[in-house]
Amino acid sequence: MNDRRAGRATVACVGLAVLTAAAAGAQVPEPGAARCEALLTREEVVAIVGAAFEGPAVAEPRPDFTSCDWQGPDANFGFTFSGAGALKADQKTAEEAFEDDVTAVENDQRKREVLADVGLKAAQVSLGDDAFLVEVQRPDGVARMIFYKIAADKITAIARAVASP
Repeated sequence: MNDRRAGRATVACVGLAVLTAAAAGAQVPEPGAARCEALLTREEVVAIVGAAFEGPAVAEPRPDFTSCDWQGPDANFGFTFSGAGALKADQKTAEEAFEDDVTAVENDQRKREVLADVGLKAAQVSLGDDAFLVEVQRPDGVARMIFYKIAADKITAIARAVASP
């Protein structure tokens, strides 16, 4: 098969996959949209928290928005990522989304702790009972992470991994 025919066959296969996904009601990610496995790989998870964590359970409910959840024997964590397209659809900037999420969980007892050198900006807020919110602003969007029974050093390591575009 010549290169031109191979290229047309590839385009046809991709087109068929998109049509099949659309017919099944699945959201088809925009080209360049953030995907769970691009934000945090299985290899990174194993290196940080160990192989006992299963996942990710992935949901992509709308364009440029992904949700990734990992389950360990007695702990778990997950995150959502709103890319530029999802933020635009929500009529928010990354800065506004970051502040909205962090402010929503702060109160007199729960104050943000800035995580230095993580993404463009990052903060952590204790939610009590061994749970934490970590918000990370990247150049291409915002990650909102929830951790339960994960050690502080591992939380920071996961935040750093997700913060790297």
